[in-house]
Amino acid sequence: MGWSARIAIGVLVLLFLAAGALAIYAGTLSPPHRTYQQILSNDRFPS
Repeated sequence: MGWSARIAIGVLVLLFLAAGALAIYAGTLSPPHRTYQQILSNDRFPS
């Protein structure tokens, strides 16, 4: 096995480790809590 194949395998291993670390990190995050407010105009209410 030549040096180019070893370097390619090393890069692939690092990519898989980084992808796994990002997946674990993303699994621990909670989604941000957002509140929405809907404003109704006065012409929708009968007077």
